[in-house]
Amino acid sequence: MFTLTLIIILTVFLIDLILSTLNFKHRNQPIPSNVADVYDQSAYDKWLNYTMENHRISIVEKVLDTVLLILFLSFGLFPALAELADGITQEPVLQTLLFLGFYGTISFVLGIGFQWYRTFSIEERYGFNQATVKTFLLDQLKSIILAILLGGGILYTLLTLYLRMGNRFILYAWLLMVSVALLINLLYTKVFVRLFNKLTPLPPSELYDKIHDLAISTGYEVKKISVMDASKRSSKLNAYFSGFGKFKQIVLFDTLLEKCSSDEIVSVLAHEIGHAKHKDVLRQFVISMIHMSVVLVLLTFFLSSDSLSQAFGFGVAHMGFALILFGILMEPVGIVVGIPLSHISRKAEYRADAFAADSGYRDAMISALKVLARENFANLTPHPLVVKMTYSHPPISQRVEALTIK
Repeated sequence: MFTLTLIIILTVFLIDLILSTLNFKHRNQPIPSNVADVYDQSAYDKWLNYTMENHRISIVEKVLDTVLLILFLSFGLFPALAELADGITQEPVLQTLLFLGFYGTISFVLGIGFQWYRTFSIEERYGFNQATVKTFLLDQLKSIILAILLGGGILYTLLTLYLRMGNRFILYAWLLMVSVALLINLLYTKVFVRLFNKLTPLPPSELYDKIHDLAISTGYEVKKISVMDASKRSSKLNAYFSGFGKFKQIVLFDTLLEKCSSDEIVSVLAHEIGHAKHKDVLRQFVISMIHMSVVLVLLTFFLSSDSLSQAFGFGVAHMGFALILFGILMEPVGIVVGIPLSHISRKAEYRADAFAADSGYRDAMISALKVLARENFANLTPHPLVVKMTYSHPPISQRVEALTIK
C-alpha cells in the first residue's frame, strides 16, 4: 500500500505538471480571429509574461507540496503528529481534529508564502492587486477562524456519527452533508460573503431598471441586487447569483460596473438566469449529492481499515490519517470523473449563453465576454486536452463562435 500510494502521488503530480506545461507551451499559438481584438499587442505581451510567472510559481508550489507529503509518509511524521495529538486529549474525535489541525497548520504555513508572493508581487506588478497588507492578513485570520468553526464543526459531527451510528452512518452523514450544502447556499451571500466584503444595494438607475425588466421578462423574480466592494482586493470582474426561492440575490462586483456597459452587465445576468432556467444549479446539486453518497461509502472503508493505517506506521486505524489517505488515493478517480463532469458544465455554459442571446443580448454577451477576458487576463489559446480534462467553461473563442452562428 505504501508503494501504491507513492505511485499515485507521483502520477497525479506528473499529470498536473504535463497539463500545466501543455497549456503553457500552447500560449504562443495564433489567437482565433473572433477574439483577436481582446488584447492589443502591448496587453498581449503583458499577458504572456503574467502567464509565464504564474506557471513558474505554480510548478514550484506543486513540487514542494508533493515533496512535503512524501516526506510525511516516508519518515513516519503522520504517526508522530498523531502521538502528539493523543497526548493532549483522550477523546478520539478531538484527537483526530487536533491531528488534522497540526498537519493543516504546516500546510498553511507553507502555502501562505506563495499566496503572499502571488498577491503582492505577481498580481501587484500586473495591476490586479488592490489589497493592503492589513486586508490580506485579516482575510487569512477570518479564513482560519471560519475553517475551525465551520469545517471543524462539520467534521466533529461527521466523525461522531461514524463512531455512534454503526451501519446507519452513511445515511445520517449524507443527510448532514445535504443539510450543510443547502444551508451554505442560503447563507453564502447573506453571511459568509459579508465576513470579507461590504455589500450595498444597487441604487435606482438605468442598470437597475434593465435588470428588473430582464427578471420580469424571464419570469425570474429577484428580491435583492447588491454591489460588492471587490475592488479592495482585485481589479478583476465578476457577478453571480446566490440562493434560491425567496432567497435569490444578484451580486455585482463594483469593478464590473466600472468596466462594462449596462447592456453588457445585463447580458451576464441573463446568462446566469439561463443557468437557473435550465436547472443547471439543481442538476449540479443532484450530481454532487450522488457523488457524496459514493464518497461516504468509500470513506467508511478507509476509516475502518487497520491495514491501511498500519502500512504507514500506525498501530490501528486512525481516522485523521484515513481522511488524508482517502484524499490522496481518490485523486486519480477525481481526474477521471472530472472529464465528463467538465463536459457537462461546458454544455451548460453554451446553453446559458444561448439564453442570453435569445433574451435580446447576443451582441452585448459577445462584448461582455471579451471585456471579462481582457480584464481578467483570460487565456485565449488553451491547449485542447487541458480544456477537455479541466475546463468548466469553454474557451472564449468557442463561446463567441457559438453566439455568432446562433
